Amino acid sequence: MQSPEDVATAVGRNVRALRQQRRMTIDALAAAAGISRGTVIQIETARGNPSIATLTGLAAALRVGVASLVEDATEPRVIVRRAAEAATLWSSTAGSAAVFRIGTDPPDVVELWDWTLQPGDGFDGEAHPMGTQEVLGVLSGRLGLRVGAAEHQLDTGDTVLFQAHAPHRYSGIGDGPVRFMMVVLQPGDAGLVPPTSIAEADPVP
Repeated sequence: MQSPEDVATAVGRNVRALRQQRRMTIDALAAAAGISRGTVIQIETARGNPSIATLTGLAAALRVGVASLVEDATEPRVIVRRAAEAATLWSSTAGSAAVFRIGTDPPDVVELWDWTLQPGDGFDGEAHPMGTQEVLGVLSGRLGLRVGAAEHQLDTGDTVLFQAHAPHRYSGIGDGPVRFMMVVLQPGDAGLVPPTSIAEADPVP
């Protein structure tokens, strides 16, 4: 069983980490949990053992269960998903496929996708919430990418990062299939803030 000191340390670490993940200020968390700013500071610095009512209020404000506040997760979290566990979430009659490899839970979502598009095949991606970004790396073949009205062509080894709040389309434009890995980054406040700026790079012809 954890000692009171261990519980206070775990709660402080978890509250601070969850608050920062949700991009909440100390004042915002205090207001949402119905406690004072000083109480939040004391909890995050492990200088007191919060009451059950305070823990319940913090858990509700942070959108987690009380267990997430008191668990002693000092070891880094590692999740291994074997190849056989990957899920094919889209496919076409031509043999194209989108395989979901692994991802995180909200609020900050990161997803890893493994795509294969046959020549002439394509997929239309809907606009994501404002603030969402996608990173693609072409493993083999040639990929056509349209973001909004802009058209790009990527060859084997090329990479691209784009803001995904506009409709976009991926297309197989080579003589053979194109395979690419895609990471989707959707922060918890996506849709609530203006799109972040992306460092400009030379456009792909």
